[in-house]
Amino acid sequence: MSLPPAAIASLLLVASLAIAPALSVAQTRSGPDAVDLALAWSRGAFASPVVCRFGERAERGLRRVLIATGPRTSEQRVNRVQFFDLDATGSTGCLDELGAQEPNVIGTLYVTHKSRRPHSDTPERDLKQDLARGPLEYEIVSGRLRVGPASQPSDALRDVDFAGGTLRIGVIEPNSDDARRIGDLPGLRQLRLEAIADDDTHVVVPLVEVGRR
Repeated sequence: MSLPPAAIASLLLVASLAIAPALSVAQTRSGPDAVDLALAWSRGAFASPVVCRFGERAERGLRRVLIATGPRTSEQRVNRVQFFDLDATGSTGCLDELGAQEPNVIGTLYVTHKSRRPHSDTPERDLKQDLARGPLEYEIVSGRLRVGPASQPSDALRDVDFAGGTLRIGVIEPNSDDARRIGDLPGLRQLRLEAIADDDTHVVVPLVEVGRR
């Protein structure tokens, strides 16, 4: 869970390699449409700092989230959103930088975007306008997440079906609580991810992009 400089460098390298996409769907068409652009905008390797306590020892580490191109065999154009294990079994729990409890979240979601203007001639401008209004909204086509206390073994966490739910990703506002939670983590974009299941399970994570999609 500790985070020496070498670990950050390793994360950046692995993330860059892991998300290098093959030929995108958009490249097989005459040009990217609104769905292509919304999916491409959200892709990247992301991290969020957490502090986990093991007895009297506190260790600072990273929650990792990868958003990459989904399977080419999918009937819909989708992104794969993968949450990695905090690996904090044996701790008494994990906190964010402001002292709030942080759950462990493990699993993969597949999401698509439902554009309000699917046949627009100006999809790039539309995307900028949508982002100015707030988070982009994605439909969760399929996927399950294990969610629960970071101190518990992964197989003891509650297994939640997120199919039919909603994923929102938006830009974090400067000086907000989310910005303070990730403020000292170097990277590129700062985004807020919120996944909502039909049973009202919420997963909210502030993210720093540490590798290009």
